[in-house]
Amino acid sequence: MSPSTPRQRYANLDALRAIAALAVMVEHMFGDLLRQVPSATGPMSTLAQALVQNLSLGRFGVALFFLISGFVVPFSIGGERPLRHFAVSRLFRLYPALWLALAVLATTAWLAGDAPRTATVLANLTMAPPLFSQPWLSPIHWTLFIELLFYVLVALLFFAGTLKHVGVLLALSLALITATVLPIQLRTHGVVNLPIQYLGMHLSFLFLGLLLRLWLVERMRGARLSAVILVLVQLAALLSVSQFSLARGDNFVMEGLRPVLSAYVLAFAVFLAAIRLERPRSPLLARIGLTSYSMYLFHGMVNAAVYRVLPLTGQLGDIATMLVCTGLTLLLSWLVYRVVERPMIKLGRRISSKRDVALVPSSRLVDTFHRQVEWNGALVAATAGGQDSAPHPPPDCRAVRHGGDRSLERPLDPPLSEIVAEAAREASVSDKIVGGILGTAIAAVTLSWFALLGYVGWKIAESL
Repeated sequence: MSPSTPRQRYANLDALRAIAALAVMVEHMFGDLLRQVPSATGPMSTLAQALVQNLSLGRFGVALFFLISGFVVPFSIGGERPLRHFAVSRLFRLYPALWLALAVLATTAWLAGDAPRTATVLANLTMAPPLFSQPWLSPIHWTLFIELLFYVLVALLFFAGTLKHVGVLLALSLALITATVLPIQLRTHGVVNLPIQYLGMHLSFLFLGLLLRLWLVERMRGARLSAVILVLVQLAALLSVSQFSLARGDNFVMEGLRPVLSAYVLAFAVFLAAIRLERPRSPLLARIGLTSYSMYLFHGMVNAAVYRVLPLTGQLGDIATMLVCTGLTLLLSWLVYRVVERPMIKLGRRISSKRDVALVPSSRLVDTFHRQVEWNGALVAATAGGQDSAPHPPPDCRAVRHGGDRSLERPLDPPLSEIVAEAAREASVSDKIVGGILGTAIAAVTLSWFALLGYVGWKIAESL
């Protein structure tokens, strides 16, 4: 993929998202099978056991998602106010569908007589329940916090002017891996009993996607070497933490070293091949990929509902059950994408573009105005002097031809008037409504944070 490749959302990456989402779904369905009928000996149980022992499809899908996000997300920062634009786009991209999923989860649990605690719901609304020592309403959602931390780090790197600094990215990635490996090694050798977390290891895969972008697309010096170094260190880290993690039963390598290691290696190989070859080019997979976020959020709920009617048995009949789960998930995800995700994404873009227009510096308006005046004067002089052709308009002025006579060209709807008109429309009723929606969304997130903090403080005070 060359640097000149146009930004077309990389349709092959949308197809990769579909592959990643489907892999996660298959892993969870086979996992459900092994949990629900652990003693079954049918062909589907045998297949599930063989798969779990050799390849973690869920880990493969997660690693692929991380690489794609690292490859794409940091380069979406732009506009007159890039960080504000980035924050608005991420807010409208992720939170609306998540809040819908959480509403369904909380309502379902309440109807089943197992309503979640208020603190848990509030923490989940922030997309950061680990910060408040609260569980996810759905354990499937654990990767969202990783993505959120990555966005924060990307924004900080952009603000510091080091988002494309290969050395800084490599050093940060190695530090994140060390934050996972060092406490484990110190515990293993009885040096000190430090808390264990795998956030750093997960985040390093997102930064690997960023380094691969700098190497394969941006062609930045040192990016290839940095990416190779990071991959080798990640493999060594997986080997060094596996024994400890397996002994504790941690989710990081709960299936075993071989399936997890093969999942990460396969994800890296598939991603690298997809970028270098610009494959897969499947319109169907690309369309499914557009709904991958909703698939990720809702497939667990769909599966649970289907199992009530078509329970898993370990026999060949489970194929029909899994196909029903997949089909209903795709249908629901498409509906959520059309009704919630896509409108909210467009709304976020509209708000960002309106703000960019409103924030156009007055010097730009004056400069555009002067260029228009100069061109108009040149047109008058050329016409009066009988010249055969008029001067070319500046790049930000448009012209219209009358009767094939180029000397009679005149400016039409110049950008100056468009800019002024756009700014004037900022106060329209519709935009006030849009602004109100944005304010409500931001307020909901903010209030959930403060409400949770207040709840925790109240509990602490109550215990004293």
